[in-house]
Amino acid sequence: MDESKLQVNINALREFIQNNGWSIVDEKEIQSGYQLVITDDLTRVPVALFSSGKTLIQGKPGELQTKLKTWWNARKTSSTQPTVPTTTQSILIETLSSTLTTNFTGKPRIGLDESGKGDYFGPLVIGAVFVDEQAEDRLIALGVRDSKLLTDNRMLVMAEEIKSLCPHFVVPIEPKRYNELYDKVQNLNRLLAWGHAWTLENMLEKVPCDLAIVDKFGDESYIRKVLQEKGCQITVVQQTRAEEDTAVAAASILARARFVRQMEQLSKKVGKTLPKGSSDPLIVTVGRELVAEHGKDILNETAKLHFKTTEAILQS
Repeated sequence: MDESKLQVNINALREFIQNNGWSIVDEKEIQSGYQLVITDDLTRVPVALFSSGKTLIQGKPGELQTKLKTWWNARKTSSTQPTVPTTTQSILIETLSSTLTTNFTGKPRIGLDESGKGDYFGPLVIGAVFVDEQAEDRLIALGVRDSKLLTDNRMLVMAEEIKSLCPHFVVPIEPKRYNELYDKVQNLNRLLAWGHAWTLENMLEKVPCDLAIVDKFGDESYIRKVLQEKGCQITVVQQTRAEEDTAVAAASILARARFVRQMEQLSKKVGKTLPKGSSDPLIVTVGRELVAEHGKDILNETAKLHFKTTEAILQS
């Protein structure tokens, strides 16, 4: 098994965790592999995936460990069967950049959008939704539009409706993992490109598609380079005001809904309501209270450290 196959197994495990409503409380690279620590809020189970194809599922015996072992045994069995090459195994990608909003209504496509990019506290969440003509009509009838135009309550309800109608994939990058990635790339647009490409790669494993629409967040060469490295064959249109597209609007709703829920969980974990955004003066106040109670390392667990807000919080 090579490194690309290891990554496929990691991606599959992340999706299994997400589908079961569990959380990843820690993850790190290990010798010849990668380890994730998974919790169902009752127990913690470390899972180590290795480039050799072996997997070590540890922790106390229980329901969580049993489900993980059952999933892995089923995956091992299916992986021994012949596979049909998919679009993710191809080697061609085209990216287009447009400053004008192009109408893709009626065309099967994947829309991608993120949430949490401008929020100091909480994760960065990237959502992807596949929309065809039939699903698009139903989404429009539901009133799907950019999540920024919806109340949180309406958005949360609509997110469940979208998930019942469309293939989708949502990736929350928790603060600790976000900070590790940012330390490596030192550039938000490159981190966004990696996140969008990784989400798109997983989406293409669910449904074949030759068109994706992404809100333009920087130099299109960023996402093109990452997708080329992953071997994806798809036309990616990076477009300003892409959230006007139904597929992108649906993705923005799923991403924001997941962000809101993750913020609620994080607030519960630290015992304080974490403010959204980055300009509210309350953010610095709450940040200083967290540091006073837990030490400065708490910020790595709850916030995006490269924001200037971190300096303001740590000033004596």
